[in-house]
Amino acid sequence: MRIPYRLETHNLNPDPLFSMKQAAEYLGISVSAMYALAEREKFLIVKVTSDRKIRKSVLDAYIKKCEQPWCWMSINTIKKEISK
Repeated sequence: MRIPYRLETHNLNPDPLFSMKQAAEYLGISVSAMYALAEREKFLIVKVTSDRKIRKSVLDAYIKKCEQPWCWMSINTIKKEISK
């Protein structure tokens, strides 16, 4: 029996390393903005030869830090007040 696809175990890493370009795409910003952000936020960088890599968990932690649910609550409160 032939297996229709090859199981790629290297893609099963729950916390993969992203290149700076991949990290920029993940965050929806330019590569130059990614370099500036990494420097400003002091992201932990993994240096593989001359390439810089960032773990997905570092990017996810940054996204979580930037979330501000109180902003949405205040907008909804304002809309309720306006509709009265």
